[in-house]
Amino acid sequence: MKRLIVLLLNCFIVLLLDSGLARAQLKQVAKIDTVAKAVYADNLDNVYLLSGRDELLKYDAKGVLKWRYSNNRFGKLYSVDVSDPLRVVLFYTDFQQVVVLNNNLNEITSYSFAKNGNLLVSAVASGNNNSLWIFDRASNVLVKLSSNFTEDIRSPNLFQLFDEAVDVKKLAASDQYVFLQRRNNGILQFDRFGGYLRELPIDSLTDFNITSNIIAYVSDHTLVKYHPVSFEQSKQQLPVSAPIKQVAVGNKLIAVLTEKAVFLLSDN
Repeated sequence: MKRLIVLLLNCFIVLLLDSGLARAQLKQVAKIDTVAKAVYADNLDNVYLLSGRDELLKYDAKGVLKWRYSNNRFGKLYSVDVSDPLRVVLFYTDFQQVVVLNNNLNEITSYSFAKNGNLLVSAVASGNNNSLWIFDRASNVLVKLSSNFTEDIRSPNLFQLFDEAVDVKKLAASDQYVFLQRRNNGILQFDRFGGYLRELPIDSLTDFNITSNIIAYVSDHTLVKYHPVSFEQSKQQLPVSAPIKQVAVGNKLIAVLTEKAVFLLSDN
């Protein structure tokens, strides 16, 4: 009887761990009283806010403003990628322009995809070794560009896989994978050579993060972390009472965007 009780207790603990309910409770460590339309976090736990005027603001893990960047030459800022904190990638889709910033948000380089009349880029993500992943809507393919913006890898035409043109909402890359979020469907997973692997069973997402090959996203007031290989997931309640617009996951820090402020949370 005693052995049975021990066995049941062990099973219960395993279930708690698998479901993510046994994780340490998150606590607020700072608050940024700034209205923003998007939030991002890098692996050094720096937090970036995008203002309504498309100004990028960089804060440290304590919520102290460090740097800011704005550019009104290329129209609306479509996407920001801070996966490499030393190389922040900005994409302005209307002008087909990419701008790369350093860790102080000073411009390192820029490139216009409009130089190539055959390209129509709809999404950009930072890759390893100063590369870029782009989605070429004209050819319906995923392309990896080297550090000098020359083509390195090209995927097969995705029309052949889905019998329709892929409408991309977001691109994100890790060391091993590239993730493509379709605007009206789920997330497509590719290997580091642009080979299609699978469509992940996650839908109805407004946004997601990639941290150490783990997909993180918010569902109501719960942070969900999903492993795209084992398909395991964990959940963590976010102690923020206001409606949540977006969540950005860093190394030890989680930034939660609400209507009027950003809450910085940690379980340490």
